[in-house]
Amino acid sequence: MKTIFFYIVLIFFISCKKPSNISPYLNVYHDINYVGINTCKQCHMDIYNTFIKNGMGKSFNVAKKKFSSSDFKHPIFDSILGFHYFPEWIDNELFLNEYQLKSNDTVFSLKTKIDYIVGSGNHTNSHIINSNGYLYQAPFTFYTQDSILDFPPGFEYGNNSRYDRKIGLECMSCHNAFPHFNLGSENKFEKIPSGIDCERCHGPGNLHVANIQSGQLVDTSKFFDYSIVNPINLSIELQNELCSRCHVQGNSVLKYEKSFFDFKPGMYLNEVMDVYLPRYTNSEDDFIMASHLDRMKQSKCFISSNGNMSCIGCHNPHISAKKTTTNQYNNTCYSCHNSESCNEESVIRHKTGDNCISCHMKESKTIDIPHVTITDHKIKINNQINYEDKEKEFLGLECINNDSPTNYSIVNAYLQEFDSFNSKDEYLDSAYVYLSGMDLKIKENFFSYVFFNFLSNSFKNIIDEVQRKGIDNVLFMFSKKQYNNFDALTCYRIGQSFYRLKDYKNALYFFDQSVTLAPYHLDFIEKHAVNLIKLNNLEEAKKQFQFIINEDPKFFSAYNHLGNLYIDDYMKKKDQRDKNLASYYLDISLNLNPNYEQAMLNKSRVFILDENVESAKKMLNKIKSLHPQNIYVDNLLNQLNEVK
Repeated sequence: MKTIFFYIVLIFFISCKKPSNISPYLNVYHDINYVGINTCKQCHMDIYNTFIKNGMGKSFNVAKKKFSSSDFKHPIFDSILGFHYFPEWIDNELFLNEYQLKSNDTVFSLKTKIDYIVGSGNHTNSHIINSNGYLYQAPFTFYTQDSILDFPPGFEYGNNSRYDRKIGLECMSCHNAFPHFNLGSENKFEKIPSGIDCERCHGPGNLHVANIQSGQLVDTSKFFDYSIVNPINLSIELQNELCSRCHVQGNSVLKYEKSFFDFKPGMYLNEVMDVYLPRYTNSEDDFIMASHLDRMKQSKCFISSNGNMSCIGCHNPHISAKKTTTNQYNNTCYSCHNSESCNEESVIRHKTGDNCISCHMKESKTIDIPHVTITDHKIKINNQINYEDKEKEFLGLECINNDSPTNYSIVNAYLQEFDSFNSKDEYLDSAYVYLSGMDLKIKENFFSYVFFNFLSNSFKNIIDEVQRKGIDNVLFMFSKKQYNNFDALTCYRIGQSFYRLKDYKNALYFFDQSVTLAPYHLDFIEKHAVNLIKLNNLEEAKKQFQFIINEDPKFFSAYNHLGNLYIDDYMKKKDQRDKNLASYYLDISLNLNPNYEQAMLNKSRVFILDENVESAKKMLNKIKSLHPQNIYVDNLLNQLNEVK
């Protein structure tokens, strides 16, 4: 009884002292630690046993046969880059064979270990590579519904990034339990769990466990246990907010000081982020895979209920949807409708087993993921209008979880849409409209200003504003380590702006700051080192590139930079060891990426230094075939052809 009284007093105190960020649950706005699913199962074994068999419980795991739903029979081929891919199991470990053929001869091959499988297998298995803690998506996905091996979404149509697609917090925080993530990184992880766990829906559990272990028990048949969130006791609105964290995907704009770690059950999603989706005319039937709540909210049923429909009215998150009976879904419908109100012919109703879902929530393809069909959660009477051949006109980005987004949010939604999804000028034009009235004295607004001008290649605008504010003042403004890396990213963009205008000295101040704030963001370190070369600080640049490859041995461009530096050393000192080192690093770079233009150019320089004209010509002709716009190659070939 004393415990319950304490909770009531504490909640009252919070309500009096904090007009916002209020929740009766003590693990929402307080610093409570996560304990992990193995702690939860000690008291909730029955729930654990069913949960680990559903889609969330099987969302992420190590790449072992027992966690795979894939059946690899045929390779896939990228006709643009010329790479073939075939995954194979060797002693219960998964490898991806990447190779190139010329006249049926293998001219390149690379075998890469696959470390993780992401996806429950209900629709897909995608795959992740761990390079010393740095995670990347592998260029193959198995689509289980059609039993098809193909490229992942976004890798098709000449966009195959091979092993360069970084897996960051945004991806990991919906496909898995919270990881241990390196602060100041983009994609480096210290510890990775195996699947979505209890605390993603119930919030951090340390307080709850401590109370149980100390004998502070709550009779939940009479009282709420406020030490941990039970979603069934949340308002329907907050239940849906919880589900929408991962079941309404789109263009997520974080509040400036927030990260993807910050949302907890019992919060409104817009306390942490706003989620945007592009809207078009004639797109009634178009939807992305993870848009369940957005589609449900468009339903007449949801609107008529005044928002009184919840995801968990149909779905029990502790069991697989495959184990949910038709009766359970129908009973939800019958809570508002009765079976006599259905006007469908009895023959058709009998054929579907009187299943409301089969008619009113059709299985449909998604516009973002190939070879996948899911239940469209827009409940409707299906019409006969065919929208496929109708022209679609862009209406704008809609914030689907916040009716009153700030200008900062709207601006960054359009900038992120341009940067990450579709580089159309209309997105920049829209961003400019909202940006033009923003006060640049405010940090997050200046962040947006830099982002906009960086994407617009208006580097002088950035530099002019930085110099107007004063370099030291800007460095002081953006000086915080964050999981979202916004301060570091702003310094990087400002540094790049000075670099592009050949002001390498001032660029250095901002590159220094970016790598101080994000010491494991390897792209920042690479650019910092390139700028050091411009300042003739070659030995420090070498150390930076060496740090990169020590951190991530698959970072092929760093090997190329080292090769280039050692070629220059050889040209100055004529020390054979420098040329050997150059060749060594360039070979590694090309073994990792045989189509890498700069490494091929540098390797051809080594061949020329060795007076190996034929090998140089062969390499240059390969560059010409892959990168025909490279005029420098033609000039070199003409010079070599004059050599007798």
